Amino acid sequence: MTVKGNHFVIALALLILSVPESVLANAHPHPRPDSLPYLDQTTYIRNMAVRAHIGGENRRWKMQMMSQGERRFLFQGGIPRGDVIEVTDPLNPVVINEGAFEGRQIQLAYNAEIGKWILMTGAAPPLIRATTEFPHGKYDDPSAYERVNNHDGLRGVRFYDASDPYDIKPLSEFSTDLGDPARTRQTGGGTHRDYYDGGRYAYLDAAPDDSFTHQESPVRVHSHGVMLVDVSDPSEPKHVSHWWLPGQREDEEEAYEAWRESGDKESFTGMHGAFYVPKKQENGGKLGFSPWGSFGIFIHDLSDAAAPKLLGRFEAPYKPGGIAFHSVDVSRLDRGFVIGAPEVLNPDCNEPYHHSYIIDVSDPANPQEISTLPIPRPPEEAPYDNFCQKRGRFGVHNPPHLKAPGKADPDFTCYTFFNAGLQCYDISDPEYPFISSYFIPPQGGDLDEPGSYTRNTDNVFIEWDRKLIWVATDTGVYLLTSPELGDPVLGPLPVTEWNLPDLNRSEE
Repeated sequence: MTVKGNHFVIALALLILSVPESVLANAHPHPRPDSLPYLDQTTYIRNMAVRAHIGGENRRWKMQMMSQGERRFLFQGGIPRGDVIEVTDPLNPVVINEGAFEGRQIQLAYNAEIGKWILMTGAAPPLIRATTEFPHGKYDDPSAYERVNNHDGLRGVRFYDASDPYDIKPLSEFSTDLGDPARTRQTGGGTHRDYYDGGRYAYLDAAPDDSFTHQESPVRVHSHGVMLVDVSDPSEPKHVSHWWLPGQREDEEEAYEAWRESGDKESFTGMHGAFYVPKKQENGGKLGFSPWGSFGIFIHDLSDAAAPKLLGRFEAPYKPGGIAFHSVDVSRLDRGFVIGAPEVLNPDCNEPYHHSYIIDVSDPANPQEISTLPIPRPPEEAPYDNFCQKRGRFGVHNPPHLKAPGKADPDFTCYTFFNAGLQCYDISDPEYPFISSYFIPPQGGDLDEPGSYTRNTDNVFIEWDRKLIWVATDTGVYLLTSPELGDPVLGPLPVTEWNLPDLNRSEE
């Protein structure tokens, strides 16, 4: 396929507006001369409708779904604990189990071998925060490493039996440093964004010990790789393997110095999960797809789970700052492509803009760019000409989760864009994608409290069979529908299939 539809004029104009003379990885406010002096409380919407809303400032976290007959339950992570929301009647969502489990990084899947829904949540030491006092994170803050290294508690994952959504039962804990998970003081980076499909393996975004510190980003200490864990018995998870790119460890200096990112103190150099395996390994799946920040999108050969091998790699142009690749959507492999997307870290466009790429993976050993997704423009009625003038972060964060009821629409997808809300794309022609609809909710937080307003629209979950879009924001969870996706089902519906083969439990 050829490279087309890169929207060069729009991208160039926004990039000129976005990048300050000195780009630092600052998570604290960096207002521009033309920045709004307030948080925008207006809702903007195009080709979408709001059908329901659950309020709350702590509603922006990850979402997963389970089903029981006609009943459907959204699990949403939270700080410090997550909730279970029944959405059987989508117009009247109800929180049925508040504070049901620990963790905001969640994975939920049905394990057919043991006949239970299993919930996995991640645990890690605190992130480094850039502040006005320490604008370059760990490079300015003399106590940053100490806070991370001296953090008490689990660094790994927790497993729960979630079969009864009213009574979530702990099963086990697993420390990614392979020691006793009950220890007060553990090592490494724990996990951040993981994947579990209900099968034999869980795939963890992990740094197992404190030697994995060739992480250039100012807001992370550890450089993560992928860890495979045997969870055929979730009450006794067992380590299988760990793969990393040479140079990530302290004792791999020669390989580290060969990186283009070596010493730049800006790039995100490590896996940022999740590591997706579209077909379970035990059922013949051989490929894993994952985002590795500045390193690119990696495709692994999993023929031997004990020794994953790098098969293919897609790199974007070198632009230090942010997370060049934060997610990879593999829902449309039957069309021959994936979508690799970044994450912006800093408010007020205080870093380079990273594009989202549609990538031809028909030859997994040689992935190629097809196009980039267009950069959102503000509605005409908005009081700003580009989203860099609107306070908060502007850029991609998350696609719809891979595990969802129904089959992903081949031609429609959405991405959360922080202060630009939810932006939905027509990808029927992957060489010429375009924005078909959007929803931009009111901004939460307080402009006088840095960090309170930087994660406006954070996560999205789409029920493909009912054609319902759940959006997690700092002003609550919204239920959206769009004619671009099709006529919604606004009542109970048994799940007859899921987005991946052999995933979860379906009602015949």
